[in-house]
Amino acid sequence: MSQPTPLLPHQTNVIFLTDGGTETWLMYKRGFELPKFSAFHLLNDKRAARALREYYTAFANVAVKLGTPFIFDSLTYRASRDWGALLGYSTAGLAEMNHKCFELYRECATAAGLPPENTVISGCIGPKGDAYQTHQDLTSQSAELYHSEQIGTFKEAGADIVTALTLNTTDEAIGIARAAAKVGLPSVIAFTIEKDRKLRSGESLKQAIETVDAATANAPAYYMINCSHPVDFGPALAVETWAKRIRGLRANASSLDHGTLCQLGHLEEGDPDELASQYVDLRAAHPNMNVFGGCCGTDYVHVEKTGRALLAAA
Repeated sequence: MSQPTPLLPHQTNVIFLTDGGTETWLMYKRGFELPKFSAFHLLNDKRAARALREYYTAFANVAVKLGTPFIFDSLTYRASRDWGALLGYSTAGLAEMNHKCFELYRECATAAGLPPENTVISGCIGPKGDAYQTHQDLTSQSAELYHSEQIGTFKEAGADIVTALTLNTTDEAIGIARAAAKVGLPSVIAFTIEKDRKLRSGESLKQAIETVDAATANAPAYYMINCSHPVDFGPALAVETWAKRIRGLRANASSLDHGTLCQLGHLEEGDPDELASQYVDLRAAHPNMNVFGGCCGTDYVHVEKTGRALLAAA
């Protein structure tokens, strides 16, 4: 008998939870080094693989306790061609690692008793280059060609959806959305914004979303905001049609800017209760939002507090 197909966030209004800052948890809570900020690479080490299993199972346990669907995401963030090559992976070896990440997700869902209908497997994509630098030479066409390799692997591995995190240009977002559409996978585009409430490329969220939708015939299933804090992205939102395309939030635990966070050398966990309260306020203002997780400095503690607060306010 085939497994039930999970509903995806754009197909329902129920609250979905997703994971937090995988890399910062691994580095600062468990003491692992992440070459090229690549969490997937740690699956080659037995001790690190156990930590990753602990991490994702903890999130799945939260979803089981709260009765929400859970989106497994983030581990394949750097498992694309250029980053893989820097770590010595061949094309075949990198594809194998992407498959292993999905296998880990499924093992954790089973260990937690998360029902198949509440288990969403997302193929996570990160930028081709550094997320905090602009890459003017990356066109939508070259982005589509580059990311289509990893997206094709996601399709073969049985992903339910593709999520691109920490994007700062519309050209890369357009390429990813087109590549996902060509293989029949729904895509999610998550932009990150700076302290000036714009993408690093200079566009506002409104401009970015409208540009990508116009260029792809509304190909993304929905949009998200990640690696920013509610004090920064909250004021960038508006009660307008374009903002209704944003369904998900993965905020940083701290409101410090990206450059400062990268140079601190320690974890900034913020106040999980305060973050949960900010999410509740944002959902009240934008009821279309139904995907909630975290980014830098967050983990399953933040996500559980967020889930409880959102469900209590529903």
